[in-house]
Amino acid sequence: MATELLYLDDFDVLNASAKVTSVTVLDDGRLDIELDRTCFYPRGGGQDWDTGTIRSGDVTVEIDEVRLDENGTVHHLGQPGGPTEGGPAVSEGADVVLEVDADRRSLNTRLHSAGHIVDLAVERLGLPWVPGKGAHYPHMSFVEYSGGAPEDVDDVRRRIEEEVASIIQAGSHNEVRFLPVAEMGAYCRHVPDNIPPNKPARIVLYNEAFGVPCGGTHVRDVREVGALSIPKIKARKGVVKVSYAVEGIN
Repeated sequence: MATELLYLDDFDVLNASAKVTSVTVLDDGRLDIELDRTCFYPRGGGQDWDTGTIRSGDVTVEIDEVRLDENGTVHHLGQPGGPTEGGPAVSEGADVVLEVDADRRSLNTRLHSAGHIVDLAVERLGLPWVPGKGAHYPHMSFVEYSGGAPEDVDDVRRRIEEEVASIIQAGSHNEVRFLPVAEMGAYCRHVPDNIPPNKPARIVLYNEAFGVPCGGTHVRDVREVGALSIPKIKARKGVVKVSYAVEGIN
């Protein structure tokens, strides 16, 4: 059964109530908990998963991994604490309380949104690149584009860095819109062919001017990202890789 994804239309959701629809005990002793709804972000789109807790009565499960399967079901994996005699610590049908680790969510959201700010800067500078994959992790943050290598890489790096600083300083009002993939082109300069069908189709608009088809978590205002630098640009075999760093994280 597909899980309702509460984080898709709420920038700040960290807590929620839910009902357990399935519990499986894994070989490593962790529980795989499925819910009717969740505020936990599962890894995907280059963004890491949330961690936190699921509480049922006096039992707390420490969630250390979250995955979304091809059917749209979110799997919350973690170690139970509290009484476990007679079966799994959390039972099917139980009402539970979810709490996401706020610090980890904020870090991942800032890194993820930073990648979109880089892309917005690339668009504003009129660079002839088509966005591809990205990674938004503390140890590895970059956006890749297909296109030719710039003649002066350091000059382009400097211009992108200056543009992202200008974007962040100006701030933004970001909003979410759900719409069919076929209509995204009216708001987004590039709509990938491989948008996953296992969750609702959504775009995020940065200041109503820059739309991105994206299922990740985003800041409400780009100023929340903080200082953003572009330490390196590499071009190889028609792929331009723009690495970035967020102050205090990377």
